[in-house]
Amino acid sequence: MSQRPSIKVKKRGTIMGLICALLVVVIIVNLFILQIINNSKYEQLVIDNITTETTVKASRGTIYDCNMNVLAEDETVERIFISPFDIESDEERETICSGLSEILGVDYDEIMKKALKTNRKDETVKNYVEKDLADKVREFIADNGFTEQIHLVETSKRYYPFGTLASHVIGFTGSDGDGLIGIELQYNEYLKGISGKIVTATDAKGNAMPTKYETYSDSQNGFSVVTTLDYRIQSSLEKYVYETYVDSAATQRVAGIVMDVNTGAVLGMAIAPFFDLNSPYTLDEASQAQLDACTDEEQKKELYSTLLNTMWNNKAVSTLYEPGSTFKVITASMALEEDAISDTDVFYCSGTHLVDLGNGYTYPVPCHKTTGHGSVTFRYGLQQSCNPTLMMTAARLGKNLFYKYYNAFGYTAKTGIDLPGEAAGIYHAENAMGPLELAVYSFGQTFKTTPIQQITAISAVANGGNLVTPYIVSKIIDDEGNIVQNYEPKIKRQVISEETASLVTDILEEGVSGDGGAKNCRIKGYKVAGKTGTSQKRDILDESLYVGSAIAYAPADDPQVAVLILVDEPRQNSIYGSIVAAPYVAKTLSETLSYMNIEPVYSQEELDALEQVLPSFVGYSLENAENQLKAFGIKYEIKGGGDSVTDQMPRSGSKVIKSSGKVILYTGDASPEKTISVPNVVGMAPSIAHATLINAGLNINISGAVSSPSATGAVAVKQSIEANTSVEYGTVVEVEFRYISNMSDG
Repeated sequence: MSQRPSIKVKKRGTIMGLICALLVVVIIVNLFILQIINNSKYEQLVIDNITTETTVKASRGTIYDCNMNVLAEDETVERIFISPFDIESDEERETICSGLSEILGVDYDEIMKKALKTNRKDETVKNYVEKDLADKVREFIADNGFTEQIHLVETSKRYYPFGTLASHVIGFTGSDGDGLIGIELQYNEYLKGISGKIVTATDAKGNAMPTKYETYSDSQNGFSVVTTLDYRIQSSLEKYVYETYVDSAATQRVAGIVMDVNTGAVLGMAIAPFFDLNSPYTLDEASQAQLDACTDEEQKKELYSTLLNTMWNNKAVSTLYEPGSTFKVITASMALEEDAISDTDVFYCSGTHLVDLGNGYTYPVPCHKTTGHGSVTFRYGLQQSCNPTLMMTAARLGKNLFYKYYNAFGYTAKTGIDLPGEAAGIYHAENAMGPLELAVYSFGQTFKTTPIQQITAISAVANGGNLVTPYIVSKIIDDEGNIVQNYEPKIKRQVISEETASLVTDILEEGVSGDGGAKNCRIKGYKVAGKTGTSQKRDILDESLYVGSAIAYAPADDPQVAVLILVDEPRQNSIYGSIVAAPYVAKTLSETLSYMNIEPVYSQEELDALEQVLPSFVGYSLENAENQLKAFGIKYEIKGGGDSVTDQMPRSGSKVIKSSGKVILYTGDASPEKTISVPNVVGMAPSIAHATLINAGLNINISGAVSSPSATGAVAVKQSIEANTSVEYGTVVEVEFRYISNMSDG
């Protein structure tokens, strides 16, 4: 008879069964989670372990000027990398490391560290290798049979063909290829494109396997942008912005803008000193000297970062300044539009204006001319930049109307230019503007604006009253040149009438062509409307420092283009905008108008002083050379006894004044000799300088603010050939004239 299991045994059996059942359930649940719920996750982990992924970099879009000159583009270079996994011996590793170190200039130990990572198949030795070095690496590979160990992959780097041109506007890219400043940053999403990739499956030994995981996705090149910048205008602006930066010894840089007044298109924008876009982390000379003088390493790192950010800062859109007397153009426009004054109204300037603060209190605000202008019409007061005239004008207008126009001209909002980092102006709220604030606002003090905001507001006067939105990119295109996005000029609002704008322009033009403070803006053959300004600032030591600026637009009878130049903290020769900025505005505007094929219209005085560009007469018969010079109306002198011209002075390409110039034709054995000592004419009036050089047997080329030797009030400030230099008879000496005395501009 069999014995029945005890209750205790049954319980144990039941427990064990339950445990086994539970384990089975746990295993089933985990298998379900692994194979069903988390299938994609673990499949990806497997794929990651058996695949290698290579990024196919997209080509970044090109940046063009308005005439399709390339300003920034991707340049094909190569990445050199090694596969430590495929290096078979220590001897081979040594040969690879020493060979690549010598060719590429990379530290041997750095390459060796990478070569010892024997489980790796891709260790970068050097990025952005130019073709000549890449070809040497290819020779090294071929000579040693290192086709599995060393590899080259085409990639690209950003290249800026003109180096420093428009550096603050174009900007540059970082190590990740994205834009860091300027257009490169502002339009990064359009420019950068979309990278592709190659995913390749490998076996345990790293060999490629044809599997379903092997995929390829194409990269999509970035779009290109076409800017409003014009290479020729930009180059001209940079030349003169840098010239005034050097001449004025400005410690806080110089900014310049050239704008199409009718559309807001920025044709040129420059900040001096410039920096090289192909080497953006290299400081300019002055900044490097400042860095070198710092001895504390931690402070040096901070200083380097500060100096870089200052160097990269686009002063034209990101730096605030008090516009000074250039703002008087806006005050005049407000008052004339509202009929608060007429241009013939008479004001009296004693040298100080007492501002009525109410309750019997007054506050004296001086004019830049401390002896006063006396009785002046509004027209003449504006041309002479008389502060009391403008203060009394603003008082007639009243706070509410003044503030209405201040807002309408765009001073209470950013312009909206398509560049990063635009600063917002600093100004009083309307309810915080009292009589004193109104008075000093009238001549551009105690509020701050940006250069781009100021030229935009002045352009509204130039173009007949319309405030436009300034812009730097005109269109975005794809690889085939198809337009992806097109920018249309935008008029925000009409601020003043065409009649008012025309009247203000007429007053400003008369101030340039007549006896106004902006006469250093004069250009031969063109009517120019201009205004200069000087504003005061104080540093931390309470030292008085200044900002000198000038703005002009032309032709005054049909304005097309405006130029503004701002000189921050000039330390040499003068602080006034009429001296440190106006002459350089004139030079930029002159070259811009000529380039734009806007024909000059000369006065009789200017016609009498017109210059002739000389052709080469060398090889001509003497008779033909004489006939051509007679046709030009230029005097000549013959040296030697030959029948044909063997040499000439001045040389071909030189300019001589038709009415007073002389050409020397050499024939036979005669030849030019350096027998004339150039006299010093700096500081002389035009007529005296002209006579001095002509009497010395030289030719003179007049430049600057005067149009002829008969002009009065100006003096020579520069001559192209230093005094006491020995030159040939008939050599041309270019002399620049400026108005210096009584040129303070408030």
